[in-house]
Amino acid sequence: MSSPGVFKDRYGFWFWFRWIVWFAGSFVLSSVFWTALLSRLFGEIKGPELEITWSSAVFGSWFLLVIPFMRKKEQIWKRLNEDQERSVDAWFQGMCFLIAAEVASSLFWSLRMREAIVLDGFNREWLKRVGGTWLVALIPVFIFMYRKADLIFLRAGQRQNYDPGYQRAAVPLEKRELSSEVSRQLKKIPETLPHGHVVNMILKDGRKVPNVFIKYGREIAGIYDRQELGFESADIASVEPMNIREWPAAEESKWLRIDAE
Repeated sequence: MSSPGVFKDRYGFWFWFRWIVWFAGSFVLSSVFWTALLSRLFGEIKGPELEITWSSAVFGSWFLLVIPFMRKKEQIWKRLNEDQERSVDAWFQGMCFLIAAEVASSLFWSLRMREAIVLDGFNREWLKRVGGTWLVALIPVFIFMYRKADLIFLRAGQRQNYDPGYQRAAVPLEKRELSSEVSRQLKKIPETLPHGHVVNMILKDGRKVPNVFIKYGREIAGIYDRQELGFESADIASVEPMNIREWPAAEESKWLRIDAE
């Protein structure tokens, strides 16, 4: 009987086993597909023109098929920041278009010049047409990559120079970590935003503290329109959802961010 822990680990042995299988298997699938397609269109795959078409199609398709796993691997290891993630995605998108344009160009001119490429030797006219078509197709790729790079640098600069203006207060984790009972209550309330709640806290002395931000359903991370937190997690009796009419205006200067000391 297999150990349950092996299957609970999303990125353990089975993830990497599937990665290796897909890495090798996708190349075989790509080879079989393009061999069958080109054989159906041209008969025997011979001559430099068809060999180039086959090679670029097989390796290009294989590259596109392994991209999702390559991206997932980097995201698991968390070696890239947000700007680097955008840069890598833009690079992959550009490479996909570049490869697809080369394969499409080779296949198109191989079909159009079918009679000429069955002869022995290399048809230079085929090479000129394929290369010319591919270079023309690269123009929108260069425009796309330039705009992507410009946007990435702009966002990075804005974020690095951005001053949110909120206040901060140092509170030890044990004083802002919710009890298991309050956490269970919080799970019944829909998230206000991904992995976060903005709720009302009912304290044991009867006070009601509105606009408390809870992160990941277990930790007080902020509070609105207060100079200090004013209570500890042990003081909380219960939690209740906020009515949408009670939501405050989004003025960042009024948010008090609660951090560890």
